[in-house]
Amino acid sequence: MRKKIDLIFAALALVILPAFFTVASADAFCVYNDTDKVLFVQQTGGGKIASFGGFIARNLQPGENKCCNWQDKDCNSEGKRDSIVTFEVNTVPITSHDPPSIDVCTDFPIKAGGWMTVVGKNNRYTCTAHF
Repeated sequence: MRKKIDLIFAALALVILPAFFTVASADAFCVYNDTDKVLFVQQTGGGKIASFGGFIARNLQPGENKCCNWQDKDCNSEGKRDSIVTFEVNTVPITSHDPPSIDVCTDFPIKAGGWMTVVGKNNRYTCTAHF
């Protein structure tokens, strides 16, 4: 009977432990590109200026994301999970036939422990904050 209980606990540990490791990866703010365009995303507040160590994603492809740990002082100078960080998001023209860059969001705020999705197509895009 004792061996059965030990086996059950071992099986539960194998199921539950990966969940803890998955939650640990949520310790970052992320920007998700759910658009039909390549994006340029630059942090404008709450951390270091992007060109000096803050968050920047120069060519964030459709379907991709980029993250920075909210405990990283370069990305979140206050170091709190609910600190506000802000971003500028623009589309990136790839060819000379593409329309010029579109300003999607300017100084868009999210919580450092949250994430932002950029959604849309056909030159109509929006940013949404999640926590």
